[in-house]
Amino acid sequence: MQITFTKQQIRHFLISHYGLDQLDNFGKGKTGILAYITHVGSLQQDPLNIIGTNPDIILASRISDYHPELLRKLLYSDGTLMEGWDKEFSIYPTQDWTAFANIREASGNGALATIRYRKQEEALALIEEVKKKLTTSDSPLSAQDLQLGKSTTSRWGSADLGNIALTYLWSKGEAVIAERNERRKFYKSSTYLPQENAFDNFDDFLDWYVLRRLSGLGAYWAKNGAAWQGHFLTDRKIALERLEKFDKIVKITVEDLKTPLYLTRENYQKLVKICADNGTHNQLRFIAPLDNLIWDRKFIKEIFDFDYVLEVYKPVEKRLYGYYVLPILYGDSFIGRLEPDRDKSRNNTLQIKNLWFENESYDTAEIRAKIEKEVARYNQI
Repeated sequence: MQITFTKQQIRHFLISHYGLDQLDNFGKGKTGILAYITHVGSLQQDPLNIIGTNPDIILASRISDYHPELLRKLLYSDGTLMEGWDKEFSIYPTQDWTAFANIREASGNGALATIRYRKQEEALALIEEVKKKLTTSDSPLSAQDLQLGKSTTSRWGSADLGNIALTYLWSKGEAVIAERNERRKFYKSSTYLPQENAFDNFDDFLDWYVLRRLSGLGAYWAKNGAAWQGHFLTDRKIALERLEKFDKIVKITVEDLKTPLYLTRENYQKLVKICADNGTHNQLRFIAPLDNLIWDRKFIKEIFDFDYVLEVYKPVEKRLYGYYVLPILYGDSFIGRLEPDRDKSRNNTLQIKNLWFENESYDTAEIRAKIEKEVARYNQI
């Protein structure tokens, strides 16, 4: 007999799945960071840094002793994490490198098309020279180190030939980002990494990739949505059919939701267990604008009844809230949103410029005290 779940049950499962029911569900320090990113598959990168980068805010909401330096060590010293294309520009476990061979080929082709569209073909003549420098250099190189000059034909985007060449080599997997200094990237050759493709055929890769994405999402629908962004995922329905046929995923129905949801077999068992436990959630957390939980705004509207848009690209007069606004999650409900102060005199601490509650019932002394407590915790990181 097929079980029909409630939206509240799905919310409880998702809060647990994303480690938001209590801190350190995945461990502390570097162990917790690596375990969490492995669990969800990847964290989306973003150049904005208002009170930390997008990955910083995501990890700070789950790991009690998080510090950005811990993530840097995992990326650039330990080498257990790396930067590459997944949903978009992301951080993912290095153990997935060989499995991502098809992704790198597709992203390399995309980067080549971009170079040609932007009339930056001058950079292509320098590729072998840049590859040789990466291979022979004793330290990682940036575009500034290469000093290759500017494109004279570039339509738009960076005209620095070194930057164009390095970005292309990184996109196709012949270079990796070895260090960062703010927005300046330093690259090294990827020759130290295994070069084989983990999959003998494309269908096996696609099944793995769809299953991996679905596992990270917890529960999600098959229709178009932001959480299905990425190379090859337009073919997801073919893979979902195969995965369901071989009992690797489960399709469920949810009350008042017209579209069925899919879960991996493991996540389905966790959902059933959470429904049986009937526990409550009372943690308050600030959610990053590109947190995996809210990748798909339409999905979050359906399940959590919460409308959210990141308004950084909207003109000031068209913003409903603010430039960079974080949702506030309390228990299994989004109860409000806050705008951090962008004044640089704040010394990189979180200070609230504006605070909005979804309705008046949430504006209580108890909730405000929890918000202040979470601000204080965040500022100890």
